Amino acid sequence: MADLPRLKRFAADHAFGLTAPLTAEQVRTLAEYWLPNLNFHEDERFHPIALADRFDMVKARLDELPPDVREQWRVGIHERGPGGIAVRVPHDPPVLYDPDGVAPSSVGNTQTFRKVRRIIAEGEAARAAMADAAVDGDAFVSSGASFSFANEHFGSTDLLLGGNNAVPGNPWVPRATEPAPGGAPGEVRPRMTVLAQYVNLLDVLRYDVLVSEADADPAAEDYPPDAMRRDFDLSEGLLRHDPDDDPTMPPLQRFQIDEKRRELILSLIEAENAGQSLPPLPPGWTLDGKSWRVIVEHAFLEYSFLYAYNDFERWQTAIFDNEHEGDDEGCCLVFHRREMNLAAQGDIRRAHPLAIITSVHEEYQDADLFQRIPSPAAGGGLGRDGVDLDVFIAGGSHATYLTPGTHDLVDYQDYWGYVDENDLWILAPLVLPISIILAILEHFIDTEDFTSEEGVHGGPGIPDTDPQGVATHVLTIPTSEAEHVYDGAHDDLLLLRAYPGKWGGHDGTVDVSPGFPPKTRRFLKRLLKNL
Repeated sequence: MADLPRLKRFAADHAFGLTAPLTAEQVRTLAEYWLPNLNFHEDERFHPIALADRFDMVKARLDELPPDVREQWRVGIHERGPGGIAVRVPHDPPVLYDPDGVAPSSVGNTQTFRKVRRIIAEGEAARAAMADAAVDGDAFVSSGASFSFANEHFGSTDLLLGGNNAVPGNPWVPRATEPAPGGAPGEVRPRMTVLAQYVNLLDVLRYDVLVSEADADPAAEDYPPDAMRRDFDLSEGLLRHDPDDDPTMPPLQRFQIDEKRRELILSLIEAENAGQSLPPLPPGWTLDGKSWRVIVEHAFLEYSFLYAYNDFERWQTAIFDNEHEGDDEGCCLVFHRREMNLAAQGDIRRAHPLAIITSVHEEYQDADLFQRIPSPAAGGGLGRDGVDLDVFIAGGSHATYLTPGTHDLVDYQDYWGYVDENDLWILAPLVLPISIILAILEHFIDTEDFTSEEGVHGGPGIPDTDPQGVATHVLTIPTSEAEHVYDGAHDDLLLLRAYPGKWGGHDGTVDVSPGFPPKTRRFLKRLLKNL
């Protein structure tokens, strides 16, 4: 269940802090300064918004409508009615609800069964109710699971130069707005919002091991659901145990091995943070040196681009269903901790990232991109001087790329390449029929992402004279020891960011979006592959 007091108490008890020696203010400066330039397709209707916008934009739009018109934008949810029969009941968006099994439903003369929900809260009450004890990973928040509903509340409705169809140079502009600087009363301009978080990988590992330790203790309460948890406990791969080399008698049982591994990992972290030599490991235990050094030596500045709706299937025919409320994409900048620690003593903007990692659809597709960021040719100045840093957002799917153009999503030859590179020919009988099916699908269904330089763009320092430039704000999740999201001063942000449930829900085939956990572990895997 959602339990914000327990989340805050756990953070306090374990000296939460993931950014040392950077302060929260330095992280904010760093995140705003190094935000990549965001380039959107001209036909993109949904642009990154703050989590709070998922509620505020709905309320603002509904408040503009007369009551009879507002009624059609209520969300119909099937619930248990009198006699246990499924009844469709309209609710004010957004609606927060839990699954409630199935109930009989009559369609004409045919009786069937339908999924039903239990309403937790609706309308303006939904945001506060996200801290309700009933809210867990099964919960849903929905403003109406269709493009029509999403476009009514969040989608672009105006083109830069007018007209009905977006074309290069005349893009859809973001729906979210803010007061125009120096403008007349009521004058607004479009805006976008990006979520950012800086973390030292070693500190993340420590905290997640502590969380795992709490979960494994039968005498303690499990760590409550928390969408900010990274599942970064890499202990099993990082510290391996070989029972044949372990003289402990009787042999350790599985739970004892896990317990010992956590104990050893925490002792290694303590020694590293104290600047001491790593303690010797007992017989039977081996540390993966490369992974350890990568974790010790690097920090991530993670950017999350949150969208109200993924309308990928409006762009093309997709092999797999890919349309849903809520979408979390983004990218990550990789920094050397040593360089960051030096920059923290002066102007933090002098720190220079060594690479950028993108987020492209699901991790299993292995499509995330890694690209080194060259140092500026001219010396001096701040870190970003002379550095071009651009990402391109695919229309509809919002996958993040490093170049404009067309990007293939299905390539059956990749599967054969993986088999060949990894000597997995024993799997050929399985891979062959799958590859044939994928080849046929690829021939008839050209599943691609499209990125463009001709839409709106955001980022740091966009001049007011740029007609396609959009004001872009960075909302930083504070994670320093002195100021962090669990410290009681950021409860509004914690309420939304820690929400463990799903963003969006549907009774039909339209997909749903799971919670938005940080992609730290995913980015680390890509980093390890490229160092």
